[in-house]
Amino acid sequence: MAFDMNSIGELLAQGGTSAIGKRVKLKQSDVAQVLSAGVPAMIAGMKKNASTSGGAASLSRALTDHSKDSTKDVGAFLKNADLSDGKKILGHVFGDNLDGVLKSISANTGVTKGKTTSILALVAPLLLSCLGSQQQTQQQNAGFSLTGLLGGLLGGGQQQSTSLLGGLLGGAAASEPEDSNEGGLLDSILNIFR
Repeated sequence: MAFDMNSIGELLAQGGTSAIGKRVKLKQSDVAQVLSAGVPAMIAGMKKNASTSGGAASLSRALTDHSKDSTKDVGAFLKNADLSDGKKILGHVFGDNLDGVLKSISANTGVTKGKTTSILALVAPLLLSCLGSQQQTQQQNAGFSLTGLLGGLLGGGQQQSTSLLGGLLGGAAASEPEDSNEGGLLDSILNIFR
């Protein structure tokens, strides 16, 4: 089974945006907008980190640790997700760029920086769990590459990835007339990681 932005979007659509919305007290459409920009940005940050041998080893360990987490009930997973752990993950993923990324997503979506941080911190362990399971599956194949796995998720171009994820989430991000604006935001965020 292919693992791509479709897989992530479908997983989050299965009660994920609802569970996050209840926890942070936001409409699902606002949650979806933040995720539409934030998830591709997190993947790009991980890809950048994995481009060095030390970063790849550290990320691989984190993925292995989180691969044991069950994501069968996404709503329950997110309801019980550890915000503190999620914030640490965001710190590792974005490093010195964390504040700028959060401010950019917040400014573009109209969701406060605090709630943007909480949304991404809740979804970060879920994303690591999904990627960890995929890493375990793919490591059995010769020629596995962590950067290849992450790059494959962003494969259709960042703006396409964001539109696809937003569409799957049913988020306003996919239907807003300012789509090009969001693509510009995401492109500028992802340029940090190039």
